[in-house]
Amino acid sequence: MATIVNTLIHGLTQQMVQSRLNTADATPFYFGSLFPVRKVNGFVWRTLANQLEKKNVAADLHSDNATIVRKRRPIFESAKGDIPFISISREMTRREIKEYQTELAFARDEDATRLVQYWGADVDFCFNGVQSELEYIALKLLSGAGKLEFTTTTNATFANEFDLDYDVDPEMKVKSSSDWSNGSSADIIGDLRKLIKTAKDNKLNPKFAYVNLDEFYKIASSDQIIKACASFASNALGISQTPDLTQVNAMLAKQAWLNGIQIRVIDQTITREFSDGTQTSGNPFDNCRMVLTESERIGTTQYDILQENSDLILRAERAHTIVKKYGTIEPQSEVTIGQADAVPVFDTAYRNMYIRTDAKDWE
Repeated sequence: MATIVNTLIHGLTQQMVQSRLNTADATPFYFGSLFPVRKVNGFVWRTLANQLEKKNVAADLHSDNATIVRKRRPIFESAKGDIPFISISREMTRREIKEYQTELAFARDEDATRLVQYWGADVDFCFNGVQSELEYIALKLLSGAGKLEFTTTTNATFANEFDLDYDVDPEMKVKSSSDWSNGSSADIIGDLRKLIKTAKDNKLNPKFAYVNLDEFYKIASSDQIIKACASFASNALGISQTPDLTQVNAMLAKQAWLNGIQIRVIDQTITREFSDGTQTSGNPFDNCRMVLTESERIGTTQYDILQENSDLILRAERAHTIVKKYGTIEPQSEVTIGQADAVPVFDTAYRNMYIRTDAKDWE
């Protein structure tokens, strides 16, 4: 095991690492708004209870001196589990350290801007790596109806003890009447009307429909949606064009029985690197899926912090994310680690409807 020593970056301080971490850009990630970050105690995650409770149970009229009717208290429904440890690291090798020392020798001062690349990029890389894993889990859970398996193709290490399955009722996992990829025959509006009626029958009130970018392209380029979005003059002249998201949502808002549903598009790419160095990239939100939700906040990213003390390690915290930097003498290297004890928790798993838009049954 390598011996840990102080950072090999001359003049680097914990305050500098903290400042770099604080300015890292988290805006490209969806999970922060879909699953807002929340600290818990004990490294155990829990969903909110009673997600299937009826929201508006009416009171009753009673005569004076009559016994008030007691309403049923819902069965406690909550899932929980251990919070997994997420980590990523990057190493500055001996050759790269020599390049850094050469640059330092020619720099006017040790804090020269061009020297920041030798440590700042690794901080950004590790911060983004932690957020990317949380993003992957969040979007996979959403599009997969609360089910996610970790295998050697979805994780560099074998960690199936953290497989997730919220056991959503089969009645809430449905399919379209026809394949939406067939633009000439897809009845998207008709399917949405039936789906929203089913949701209403189950005492749900869906307002948002989540799809990935490829799925939105199928929707927007279908004959039915193009015609519904076109103006009267365009229809009369036989002229039409593919509408954008704003136009599609404006059209859906005017459709009777669609409950004012609005589409939300997930346009994301996450890259995963395996133990052999190969990489694969893609959108974690699965193809041929639509998820109807009542809110744009569908869960929480729950985390806890493990306290550590070491005079040799530079350590910075930003909410759930911890970045550490230190040097080693054998082999000689500079190590940067990003880590978090965190997991997206699917609080609304039982209040959503999950649709396969290819007209195939859920597996």
